[in-house]
Amino acid sequence: MVEDRIGYRYANSLFQLVQEQGVMKPAHSDMLLIRDACRDSRELSLFLKSPLVYASKKQSVLDAIFEGKFQSDFTKNLLSILVRKGREMYLPYVAKAFLELYDAANQIVRGLLTTASPLSEPQYVAIKQAIETKTGATFEVEQEVNPELIAGFTLKMGDLLFDGSVSTSIRKIKRELLNN
Repeated sequence: MVEDRIGYRYANSLFQLVQEQGVMKPAHSDMLLIRDACRDSRELSLFLKSPLVYASKKQSVLDAIFEGKFQSDFTKNLLSILVRKGREMYLPYVAKAFLELYDAANQIVRGLLTTASPLSEPQYVAIKQAIETKTGATFEVEQEVNPELIAGFTLKMGDLLFDGSVSTSIRKIKRELLNN
């Protein structure tokens, strides 16, 4: 997608700059803040995309939203550049790409673990350790409960999906029985 490529270009430039300057952690915190703000506020996303709002108004609104919240001046400067160049609608894509670059540089793998019932702490730790051993990377997992799985779990990491749920097994057996 065009949005992803444009977002990646800006994110990569910021990433290299903050890496050279040794201010990666503050910039990472800022990108998390931007990602969450754009994800949690539909109004903000629509505002950034609106061609009817002047750049000066967008800049003042963004300054008000993030006033005193950024830990890095580089992030504030990036926001100004995006608005000045009419690229503010790509801000969520810049944040997403920056966070992906950060994860890759720090060998962090993110995933979504969906289970039929909540996991106990020892179960969670065992799954996390098994994945870290297999991947050789730090595993950051988001947990979700979906009773429709009946039992077992699904694990989504990037483009990979590991499905060990009972509901999927039942569907496979049903499909095989109907085909025979």
